[in-house]
Amino acid sequence: MYLEEIVLLLENRLSPRTFEFKNDFYGIQYGKGENKVIKKILITLDLTIASIHFAVKNKINLIITLQGLLNNPIMRFNQHLINKLTLLTRQPITIFALNTSFIAAEGGISDTIMEALYLKFINVFNINTDTDERIPIGRICQYRPYPHEKQPFRLEDIIKRIKTNFELSRLPYVGNLKKEIDNICVIGGEINSLKHLEEIQQFNCDCLISGKINHFDAIYSRDNGLSLIEISHYKSATMAMKKLFNLLSLEFPRDNFFFFPSKNPIQVFM
Repeated sequence: MYLEEIVLLLENRLSPRTFEFKNDFYGIQYGKGENKVIKKILITLDLTIASIHFAVKNKINLIITLQGLLNNPIMRFNQHLINKLTLLTRQPITIFALNTSFIAAEGGISDTIMEALYLKFINVFNINTDTDERIPIGRICQYRPYPHEKQPFRLEDIIKRIKTNFELSRLPYVGNLKKEIDNICVIGGEINSLKHLEEIQQFNCDCLISGKINHFDAIYSRDNGLSLIEISHYKSATMAMKKLFNLLSLEFPRDNFFFFPSKNPIQVFM
């Protein structure tokens, strides 16, 4: 295939450019793109030295990564970035970064969490960007019971399901474990605005599952009866990127796809 084929698929359908945030480093971050023939594609969560080594060793043409080379503008070159760039010069690799767009995308991180938890989709949860674009960052869902489960559904039931389905030993939360839960908002990243928490409650949501709980959100939610659950971004994003790997493998069956399993940078002391 040609690079432009897979770029158009990503930008228009699988991780739409219209869903990118203002400060996102979305799209091609490195390498030439025009009329480039692609035969080997690596999909990974983030660009570590190990993943770039793998790409060079296996003569990869294209890396599709959730997190790109940079998350912020360059103020100075550090040695770690220099090492990555030095490695990249050994092989004509193009890098395409998805970033926040893949949270909102159909089949992206928010959808992956919803499906993995066997929740029933009700509606999308949109947020407005600085340019007044509406981005469907979240999913409004209802708790759907397994055949052996009985109502009512409580916060502790959702937490147990998350721990089992995402293989988590610990799960931060805010709320009363015995509280009954009806509507749930799922966001495969983090939001840092009390305004968004208020909007979530306008959807009659009792619970928010997201990638990050900060202290001020926790206080607001505790005082206003909104339960919060912090799900592992590493686990949910890895699951979503594996789904993308499978989809692209079927879309382009004549090309070779590789998945590089990045390690979780966050460790838990047991």
